[in-house]
Amino acid sequence: MHERAPQDRQRDRQGTGLIIAATGFAAVAVLGYQAIASRSLGPDDFAPVALLWTLMFLLHTILLLPAEQHLTRALVVTRTPSQLASIRRHMFAAFLSAFLIGVFFTALTLDRFFDGSAAYVVLIGLIVVSRALMSAGRGLLAGNRRFAAYGMSIGLEAAALLVGALAAAASNGNAIAFAAVIAAAPLATLLTRPFSKTESADDHHVVDAQPGTFLAWLVLATTASQLIIAGGPIAVSFVGGDAVAVSIFFTTFALLRGPLTSAYNVVARVLPDFTELAHGTDPGRLWSWATRISIAALVAAVAGAAGGALLLRPIVGAVYGDDFLPTTAMATLGGAGVGFGLGALFVTQVYSAAARGAYLAIGWAIGLLVSVVTLILTGLAPIDRVALAFVMGEGTGLAMLGVVLPRWARRSSHGGSEEDVTRPLAPRS
Repeated sequence: MHERAPQDRQRDRQGTGLIIAATGFAAVAVLGYQAIASRSLGPDDFAPVALLWTLMFLLHTILLLPAEQHLTRALVVTRTPSQLASIRRHMFAAFLSAFLIGVFFTALTLDRFFDGSAAYVVLIGLIVVSRALMSAGRGLLAGNRRFAAYGMSIGLEAAALLVGALAAAASNGNAIAFAAVIAAAPLATLLTRPFSKTESADDHHVVDAQPGTFLAWLVLATTASQLIIAGGPIAVSFVGGDAVAVSIFFTTFALLRGPLTSAYNVVARVLPDFTELAHGTDPGRLWSWATRISIAALVAAVAGAAGGALLLRPIVGAVYGDDFLPTTAMATLGGAGVGFGLGALFVTQVYSAAARGAYLAIGWAIGLLVSVVTLILTGLAPIDRVALAFVMGEGTGLAMLGVVLPRWARRSSHGGSEEDVTRPLAPRS
């Protein structure tokens, strides 16, 4: 693995700072959007927006974000035109799948979730298209180590979301108007010109990109993980919760997911460096991060549970109003689950960097199974029941990926049981 020049390291540090700052602003902007929309519409009318946001979040994290990471990782290890063309085909398949799933799911659940309005079918299609453009652009930015531009893209999308919410509220907009803002905001990231040709000193990689099945495994893994973390409002409805319960669960978990949603942006900064560690002379340095992160996540889960129990209800009341207050049990469980989820997200990047997608899928499939069993076997009220399933799924996923599976995944990296994608990077000209 080559040593980066001092000016490149300084540029990376500046870009990292901008990503962190923009991520903080984005967290505030998302909270602002949701607070404005929920207060303008009320619990009943806000429910379709909450469910559309949930569907958007699931499609983005399950299909669009893995495609972005697929491109980012590939650009770290190869610039071979034929391999990059293959990557683009994989990405298009993921984007098309997201579009079809979003449109068909919305059409089939119009009466149940979306007040029977066909406008939501059009809106989910537009949301997928705009976020697919954003994901492809951000993959290029991160893979080319244009971290400052990546940070700018985060800030621009967040600003568009907040300004759009304010405009919808000022014009007494309905749920459709607030949903349209979700579709338009990602297009602001195009102002960073992510698709412009980039001259790079790293244009002479000789390592093969990840195997063709990597994105498929990554999608399977993220499907399981995101059903645990983001499928809650839908699960509340299916286990007997009414529209108010759906809105309460969504708004509470929108706050709880804030750190996790923000961390997705930081992942774009971590993945290129983890990938270079995977191709370094001592890959054990990469796998040691799984243990470190897991220990930190356990501490974060304890702190999250305490913080949720003490602070979440007052915060929800201040932001969304007393009509959206969660139960204390839901707040406590949700806080613990977020701590586990943060750790699991970063441990996931260790496997992504080493292209060990099958192990990711196994770990998250077991986590989802535990979550579903918990949901079926417990007899709590709908929102508490789903919150318990969330924390059980996140905790199991972290335990599998951070403690149980690293030994076998690391052995696979050295033993060649999967396609060899962790050879050291050759010197670059």
